[in-house]
Amino acid sequence: MGVMDQEVIRPDKNPPATSQAFNPLGCFIAASGVTLMVFCMLGAAMAATVWAFSKLFGLPDWFLYGALLAGMVPVLWATVWTAGRAWHVERRLAQNLDVDVPVYELGYYFKR
Repeated sequence: MGVMDQEVIRPDKNPPATSQAFNPLGCFIAASGVTLMVFCMLGAAMAATVWAFSKLFGLPDWFLYGALLAGMVPVLWATVWTAGRAWHVERRLAQNLDVDVPVYELGYYFKR
């Protein structure tokens, strides 16, 4: 049995700019979608965890409400950071650039 020759098709490195479907509205929709997903998922996970521990140990309701308020701080931090990062990444992709290494500072992506 002989070795079959196969043609390797290699695409262009960067497609022409006119074929890109990126625009500010599309970037906003993609960034807001991932931001809402992070808020909902982290918020639900935090609420379920706090409620489960509160009921498991028989803690009073005032502790549950206080823990829910305290738990919203990291959820809101992650949501705001994700919004900035998602917008930054969408803009880089629209400019045919690679995704860079994330910076975990709250206001880093809002300084421009």
